Amino acid sequence: MSAATGKFLHDSTTVVLVSLDCPGYTNYATALLRESLKADPRLPDLRLATLSVPSGYDPWWLVWRLANLAPAPDFICFSVYCWNSAELTTAARLARQVLPTAQIVFGGPEAGPQAEAWLARYQWLDAVALAEGERVLPELIYSWARGGDPTTIPGLAARDHAGAPVPATPAPPIEPLDTLPQAYTDQHPPATDGSAYLETYRGCPHGCSYCFEGKGLKRIRSFSYERIAAEVKRVATTPGMTSFSVIDAVFNLSTERLERLAAIFEPYAKRGLRLHTIEVDLEHIDARQAELLARCGVASVESGPQTTNPRALELAHRSFNPERWAQGLQACHDQGITVEADLIIGLPGDRPADVRASLDFVAHSDADILQVSTLRVLPGTDLWQRADELSLQFDHEAPHEVIATPDISYRELRELETYGLAVQKLLRARSFSA
Repeated sequence: MSAATGKFLHDSTTVVLVSLDCPGYTNYATALLRESLKADPRLPDLRLATLSVPSGYDPWWLVWRLANLAPAPDFICFSVYCWNSAELTTAARLARQVLPTAQIVFGGPEAGPQAEAWLARYQWLDAVALAEGERVLPELIYSWARGGDPTTIPGLAARDHAGAPVPATPAPPIEPLDTLPQAYTDQHPPATDGSAYLETYRGCPHGCSYCFEGKGLKRIRSFSYERIAAEVKRVATTPGMTSFSVIDAVFNLSTERLERLAAIFEPYAKRGLRLHTIEVDLEHIDARQAELLARCGVASVESGPQTTNPRALELAHRSFNPERWAQGLQACHDQGITVEADLIIGLPGDRPADVRASLDFVAHSDADILQVSTLRVLPGTDLWQRADELSLQFDHEAPHEVIATPDISYRELRELETYGLAVQKLLRARSFSA
């Protein structure tokens, strides 16, 4: 079936999309991949299945479920993130032994930036998608199923006919995005328990050193407002739908854009439909933007500051204005919108006193929720590339948590995490009593 074995598929092909998801979440990427494969006219006889299991699921039982599929899968495609990497690599390794003729394909933000290294490390891995999977995966299956050479597909690292890893060639981003099929259909409707997702654009206006959100692309590619309106309608009119999320890197890109989005969302918000925990630039929110967010049905927003220390902010390629942040927080509260503040422990440039100062800043603000996380030096990020330069010690195995920095020892990191949890509980208790 693979170029390495010299056997090729000519009849209908069976593809299984595997995702391991956190409780309360559904994998939006899997839905987009599924519909992209179904929409490809070159794959009319494709047999397609999705297998979604919760985090903590035993990889051996996951493979048991794969082994019981009939017909047996020809391609098993895994969406790999830093928090599910260990479980899914175990499952994929076992799947190679239990289903030796199946092709094992990885994609996602954990696998893509390490594609070449992983193909060299994992002999059971056949290919890794670096570019957007909605384009790469159909090309891969079409090529492989007909005996083509997958190493020629842009955005894909694969093996040649001798089984040697071949690096990916660059792939242009998908444009226009409206060419992508909608993620939800009558056959596969969105979840109604608050875990349905939509996106209105791709990319990120920021270039934070610790983040892979924009996948290296700061340029914004937007769906048309007509496409956004159609997708919102599809989700919002699903029977039983009460809330869902938009996964844009920054929902409030501009006031003009918010006005267009409010016109789309407001009719459903008036019926009680809510958007929860969207990402925003809190420092850009004024009374007008807060009003527009409320018209969209936004129930809660999430924002930085990540740190308040100027030196750490500079190294992280971020800015922070505490006065404007506080004004944005108040503007949200004036509209009844809950605000969640995010802080990262272990950023380069932060000392223990700086971390405590950031925690104290949020504790003395009117933020409703504090989310504290320890720095993860993620593949593909600026910090991953500059780890030696910045003398960052971190676990090279997922989820890549920092071990020590020049300014914070391992022991101090653990103590700061404990302090951060205490501040989290303090804010939670304050919110409940308010």
